[in-house]
Amino acid sequence: MSSEEINVLVIDINASTRKLWQEFLLNEGYKTESAATIDEALRLAQKGYFKIIILDITAKEKSGFEELQNFKNINHKICVIVSTARPSIKSAVEAMREGAYDYVSMPFEPEEIRMVLRRAVERYYLLVEANQKEYYRELSIIDGLTGLHNHRYFHEIILREFSRAKRYPQAFSLLMVDIDAFKSYNDTHGHLAGDDLLKSVGRFFVESIRCVDMVFRYGGEEFAILLPQTSKEGASAVAARIVNLIQKSTPITISVGVASFPEDGQSKEELIDHADKALYQAKCLGKGRMCVFDREKQ
Repeated sequence: MSSEEINVLVIDINASTRKLWQEFLLNEGYKTESAATIDEALRLAQKGYFKIIILDITAKEKSGFEELQNFKNINHKICVIVSTARPSIKSAVEAMREGAYDYVSMPFEPEEIRMVLRRAVERYYLLVEANQKEYYRELSIIDGLTGLHNHRYFHEIILREFSRAKRYPQAFSLLMVDIDAFKSYNDTHGHLAGDDLLKSVGRFFVESIRCVDMVFRYGGEEFAILLPQTSKEGASAVAARIVNLIQKSTPITISVGVASFPEDGQSKEELIDHADKALYQAKCLGKGRMCVFDREKQ
């Protein structure tokens, strides 16, 4: 689907920023309009058929993100992309939890915006085609059992995290987490109990980390946790705390592998591999613990 058929509404309180957005979008072939306030944007959205909205978080006029639902009520397939000044992304991640599709940091990087917009366009038309509930679930970024972000979305987000960390030299960390002896738990208590355990452990992880961090169901009984702007030392403390809390609060234990950018990997594949190796080491040492990747021990 060509960008000429995509109408984009930009909401930003700053006139010069709105102009910058419009020039960029027009140059990329998108049709665009802009608004300085949420109320003005809602009036435009009710008159026009916008497929993508770019919302400056500072333009919010209410607490929370009620405006996201207002735009969804006008067109439930609309993709809302929030923009925020780097490095503060806490509100952007909160917006994504409330239904925003993605976020971009300002001042924006053209290639990053092109990628985010391209995915938003693709997702919009996939939703148009998704007439059956199961088909929509398959296309979703949400894991159907746990309600966490899924494996597919994890790979999108970690690529974006690499891009940002390299542009603005900063650390970030990855935790690979596995529920110990999950098969035995399933065999003893049944698969329904196993499903309940996966859901409760997923909720526990979300409640145990910062809003800016993200939890993913990586597959089976394995989870991935991304910790933006977090050093290896900070990630180790998070991992140790989660291991201890799980042991005290649930009938199971977990093993965690920790790897951090930049010292443990300069690519997505390398960082995941090293976090997996640290996880394997934790398993070999007796489970119910966390291990940090160490090149000298490999």
